[in-house]
Amino acid sequence: MVPAGEITESTVKEVAAVLDKGDAIIDGGNSYYRENDMRRAAEVGEKGIDYIDCGTSGGVFGSSIAASA
Repeated sequence: MVPAGEITESTVKEVAAVLDKGDAIIDGGNSYYRENDMRRAAEVGEKGIDYIDCGTSGGVFGSSIAASA
């Protein structure tokens, strides 16, 4: 998992470049889905790659600042 922002953009592009039709990218970050995830899903979807957004509350740093029940 990488933090939200430019690192996510570049990571998705790098990973998508080596995936094949029918593969999937799972995004567990906490970027705002309407601004980023819907666009990313459309972009990689053109290659036949599924994009699954399952945001984790607090993102990559959430576990260090808040405990799970």
